[in-house]
Amino acid sequence: MKKPLNLKISPYKSGYLAEFVCRMYMRFHGYRVIAKNYHCGTGKKTPCGELDFVAVKGRTIVFCEVKKRQNDAEFLRALSYRQRQRILNGGQYFLRANPRYKNYSPRFDVFFIKLPFSIRHLKNAIYSDRIA
Repeated sequence: MKKPLNLKISPYKSGYLAEFVCRMYMRFHGYRVIAKNYHCGTGKKTPCGELDFVAVKGRTIVFCEVKKRQNDAEFLRALSYRQRQRILNGGQYFLRANPRYKNYSPRFDVFFIKLPFSIRHLKNAIYSDRIA
C-alpha cells in the first residue's frame, strides 16, 4: 500500500516561499532587488532588525516587509507599532550603510500573502518623514 503524500511544509519554508513570490512580483513590475534578508546591525536582536528585501526602480528605493497569514482577518493585526518602527529604523540603517542610495526617494511597502499565492501589495504602507 502506498503512503499518502504529505503536502505540509514547515513555517520556515512557507515564509521563504512567500518572500520569493513577492520578490518575483516586484521583478515583474520593473523593480531590481538589491538586497534580501538584510540584517541591520550586528546580531539578530537589534533595534533595526531585518529587512525582508530592498528593491529599486528609477530613483525610488523600496523597503519591503512580507507578512504571510492564513486568513484575511489576520492581516489587520500583522504589523504592530514596534514592528513598523523597526522597519523604519532598518531603512535608515540601510541608507547610512549604502550612501550611493542617499538621493533616492524611500518607500516602505508591505506585502500580505495568503498561500497559495494571494498577494496584497500596499505601497507606502509605512510612512515616515524622518528618512533623509
